[in-house]
Amino acid sequence: MMELEIPAWLDEEFLKTVLQGGDGNPRVSIIKFTVKPAVAQGDNYSSLIFRSSVVYKTEDSDTEHCVSLIIKAPHTKGFAAEFFSSLDVFSKEKKIYTELLPNMCKKLNQQFYPNMFSCPVENVLVFQDLVEEGYILAERREQLDFSHCKLVLSTLAKFHGCSMMIHRENPTLVEALGEEIIYRDDRPLGQQLKSVIDLVFTIPRELLSKMDGCERYAEILSARTGIWESLVEKFQFKPNRLNVLNHGDFWINNMMFKYDSSGNVTEIKLIDYAATRYSSPATDIIYFLWSSANEDVREHRLEELCDIYLVNLNSILEHLGCERRMSKTELTNELRFFSDWALSLICQFLPIVLTDPLDAINVEDFSLKDIEEGSFKQLEKMYKENKLFLAALPTVLRQYQTWISSL
Repeated sequence: MMELEIPAWLDEEFLKTVLQGGDGNPRVSIIKFTVKPAVAQGDNYSSLIFRSSVVYKTEDSDTEHCVSLIIKAPHTKGFAAEFFSSLDVFSKEKKIYTELLPNMCKKLNQQFYPNMFSCPVENVLVFQDLVEEGYILAERREQLDFSHCKLVLSTLAKFHGCSMMIHRENPTLVEALGEEIIYRDDRPLGQQLKSVIDLVFTIPRELLSKMDGCERYAEILSARTGIWESLVEKFQFKPNRLNVLNHGDFWINNMMFKYDSSGNVTEIKLIDYAATRYSSPATDIIYFLWSSANEDVREHRLEELCDIYLVNLNSILEHLGCERRMSKTELTNELRFFSDWALSLICQFLPIVLTDPLDAINVEDFSLKDIEEGSFKQLEKMYKENKLFLAALPTVLRQYQTWISSL
């Protein structure tokens, strides 16, 4: 695996400016610092993530201070640079951290996000390192058990419910932050992504057709034609349903957990708000359940988790003084409506979740031109050599069928 290159701008002067946080604050002098990648290959695709440990003093004290910072920067080459630069996700996420999340924190008296520092470099974000606060990432390839999932969906319900109240106060802000950026046909990027979606259905279908006893699962994928067009239609804004600001990229690596002395999960923080969308709450729920819940949860606890979400959503709406409620029938209808989204996640995202870090694709090693020309060697390798995904695929498609039948 190629060592991640540290950007030239991530130097002592950069860190000094970040820690000073503005002209009116005490001057900072850096004693020493280190910079290294903060996540392994395959744990983040949308940006470069660095961790910087800094020892510093301020001009008004001889006391040494230690701080750990997380620096999030855009990719500089390849597919990721081309893709994400066209979406302007960094300025959007900065606005979420400065305008939306503090408002949520005030309303809920709960902060489920890391603090953000001021940053002198455009399209770079700097956050407190939640590891220093005792939060850690869960093991991606093991996915999450029921106790984690319960905490996740309870917190998501609060996030969603609070976004409804903020939308009532400032609909322009929430709808702008929630504008759909992926599933739309009115941009050149749409046709390129359509090619990817077609491929991520074709590869699993071919793999399943060669597995003994799995032909029926291959037929599930064969029967679903026009999946891109379906998703574009479903993600169009529909004013007559219950809409919330969805996190949008709601998978296991965008949440960090804290545990008690017995190893029980007690707290959660949500990170990476670059893909928010204003849509049905079913989109986040489906994203999480079909990417990050473990096999036992998918087999036995999906309905229970949806009930937990509903109780918490309606409870927070009541607490905030909102008369709107969501019924179980309404949520069930939304989950059924977005069933293609669940199938798409199984095919395109589950292999990413289950891939070995050593085999993870590097999104800087191929370009949009490669996609246009049908060159997908890295992507094909991630499917065909991913033992965990190949073992899980028949089971998760059976569970998908059962889930659809229950809705």
